[in-house]
Amino acid sequence: LQKSKELAHQLKCIDDEEELKSQFSTVWSHWVKELTSDTKPIENINLEKDQLVVLQELGVEHKFIDESKRNKYKNLSEHGDYSHYVTSKKSDCVFQQIVRFHDLPHTDQELIRSLINEVKQQCLEAIKSKPVATRGYTSTYLQELAKNVKQRVTEFESGKKFTFKKEFTIDLSLHVFDRAKDWLLKSFKIYRDNNDVFTFLDSKKNEYYNIFRSFCKGSSSTVVFGEIMCEKLKVSAVEAVCNKTGVDIAGQMMCNFPAFNENRLNLEKHVLTSLAEKEEFNRFTTYIRNPRAQVEAFIKEEVKKYMFTTQKVKAQNILKKNVEEISRVISQALFEATGNIEMWVEEFSRKLKPKLILDTVSCQNFSDINNFDFLKEEIEKGLKRITTEMSKLSLEKVNNCRQKPDQILIDQLCNCCWETCPFCAAVCTNTLKDHSPEKHSVPFHRPNGVSGWYYRGTDDLVIDFCTTLVTSERRFRPKPDSEHKVPYKQYQTAGEPYASWSITADKSMLAYWKWFVCRFQKELEKDYNKKFQGGGEIPQDWKSFSQNEAIESLNEMCSL
Repeated sequence: LQKSKELAHQLKCIDDEEELKSQFSTVWSHWVKELTSDTKPIENINLEKDQLVVLQELGVEHKFIDESKRNKYKNLSEHGDYSHYVTSKKSDCVFQQIVRFHDLPHTDQELIRSLINEVKQQCLEAIKSKPVATRGYTSTYLQELAKNVKQRVTEFESGKKFTFKKEFTIDLSLHVFDRAKDWLLKSFKIYRDNNDVFTFLDSKKNEYYNIFRSFCKGSSSTVVFGEIMCEKLKVSAVEAVCNKTGVDIAGQMMCNFPAFNENRLNLEKHVLTSLAEKEEFNRFTTYIRNPRAQVEAFIKEEVKKYMFTTQKVKAQNILKKNVEEISRVISQALFEATGNIEMWVEEFSRKLKPKLILDTVSCQNFSDINNFDFLKEEIEKGLKRITTEMSKLSLEKVNNCRQKPDQILIDQLCNCCWETCPFCAAVCTNTLKDHSPEKHSVPFHRPNGVSGWYYRGTDDLVIDFCTTLVTSERRFRPKPDSEHKVPYKQYQTAGEPYASWSITADKSMLAYWKWFVCRFQKELEKDYNKKFQGGGEIPQDWKSFSQNEAIESLNEMCSL
């Protein structure tokens, strides 16, 4: 600041803007060089390169990594069949034949899916515990993730009749890396912005050019300081307005939006309605295998629709109201602040809280300011410009702020139980995340073939609903290698996860899932490499249900 002041004093006679910019840039480069002579810039991280090195250090050949990157490792947890990832242990010739014909038992398929989700969650929690935003990034963080994946896969194989091919560990590692990528890059950017002197100085260049230009034009310390304050106020005010608008829109939707203003079952109904209307099989498979991911995607889509289409005017009015409120807070603080320059800045900043946080303002070189009425006038003039600019803020800006409305809603609506029925994968509808000792339950189950159950020794998918099966005389194997079968009527004696569920033996069957099986029969059969045939043949009367009848049947689910 002092150097800008001194340079301006030397160049007061220059009126040409381009000449001023040129002079300032030359001197600025000199100052930066002087300040950073012993400093190296913080380099960007190259996650792609680090991933390759980490996997190669663990003994993975380059060709396997390239092959995995061409495949669908990003949607690993949503695959319908994991048979191609396994091979039998040499001692079990019978199992070797089973695997060759892609007949990995359903319970093993679900165990593999659970392994993928657990490893992914564990690794994400591990990476988020690293101090990347404060201390920076190191490739050892990826090494830890890769080692953890390898260890968990090895532990999982113990006691199983099969072993994983090398491709599975590579795909799972890449799947985990992919999930960690956004968080790592975002955290590293925070670290670099806060710690890289070159990034910091570059961000300040325009600010100090404006100070220098003002001094060149003969502006007083009061005018220049007012400009600095207004620049800081603009940044803080825009952030405060956007965050408050994000919170308010989320609050409005929680109160008035049909999908979000009732209980968990109501949300489930709207998600299923949306899936039926879109009729996209990929969305259904995500919902069946990773229900939380599909619910989060639904929330994001609905918020976007609300903000930019159906309730755009209402959202814009909320934004307008917050612009007016923040401007009023600043005006009030200006009116009440008193004292010398340091005390005035401190009191002004304090009176803005908690509505907005003002960046630190250095009062050094401005101790000569004593006309605070004039300073207030200068800031008020700047505030009018700031308010005008904020009135033009877009809802897109709000949707990218720190307090994103969709994330607020996800945090509130998804903090519940996500356990799924071990037979049909229906999601427990309890609103409490940990509702022990109360058992998991769901008002309506699904045909078991929806989640891949089939009759052992056949290619026939199971067409029966859980509520029918638990009234039958039939039996099931709780684990693929179980020698004994458990009667469905006594399913809770089969140990976990069966023991934690309460399935009503009332033979209730929702039309929605009958329609789904008929509508996506071919896709389900291809996904699981099985057929709705023989004991799993689709009843003729199921084929009469229309999409509208399926959606209307969801009201029955919510009336309980």
